[in-house]
Amino acid sequence: MRSQLNALRFAVRSAIGFRRGPPTLLQEPKQDLFDYLEVGPRKGAERRETELRRRYELEPLLALSTRFDYRDNVYWLDALERLLGDRTLGQTDATSAFRVVDVGSKNFNYAFALERFFRNRVGPGRALALVGIELDGHVIYRDWRSRCDYAEAYARQTENPGVVYRVADFAALKGETFDVATLLFPFVTEAALVRWGLPLRFFEPKRLLAKAIEVTPKGYLFVFSQTEAERDALVELVAEFGVEVSTSVAIAGRLVHYHEDASERFGTLLRVH
Repeated sequence: MRSQLNALRFAVRSAIGFRRGPPTLLQEPKQDLFDYLEVGPRKGAERRETELRRRYELEPLLALSTRFDYRDNVYWLDALERLLGDRTLGQTDATSAFRVVDVGSKNFNYAFALERFFRNRVGPGRALALVGIELDGHVIYRDWRSRCDYAEAYARQTENPGVVYRVADFAALKGETFDVATLLFPFVTEAALVRWGLPLRFFEPKRLLAKAIEVTPKGYLFVFSQTEAERDALVELVAEFGVEVSTSVAIAGRLVHYHEDASERFGTLLRVH
């Protein structure tokens, strides 16, 4: 019954394609950013935030963001660093843009982290293009703006014109290639997809991963899973494509207030040959 309701709601909002334009993003004070932690862990989180803020020049985000969004971006920078480690991302060819696709971008509130991380890793002098793709981009929020309205605002906040957001089915993408694909919690179980509000016909994890591999020849996939079981299901799926698992690490951390709900998360780095 729920999957049928999802299908009806998805069809309606996709047909309407509601947009009002990007909102003005809110700013909240950042004092005591980790006040949900005890003193010891809080000091550790503060040190890590300071380190990441300096390395990735997060002051513009610090100045104009909610506490939730800022912590979320810091968390994802930490997770990306831990997953990639000291590996390189290939040749730094300054004559062409380094291209990243983010699959299932939701409202793209973490676009700043992705843009800063990959721009830092490809080095100066090379352009960075970041494409966020979300199938269900017309969900309407309480302020009567849509998911894609917010995504456009977050993309603009990076001040990189190469950061864009599309409402589209990534699995149907044609004619594009990328150096890296990031997948934050791809649906490898039906239950997760239904909870997110999508019709069951979009539960095609093998097709999704096959497309991610296809569009990143000789590149990397950064895949994040909610649980170890989801990570194991992912590894089993990609094994059919002969993709190398470079590493898999736990990315539980206390940089977000919902850290207890994120305690089982894993990041998996896949190398496409």
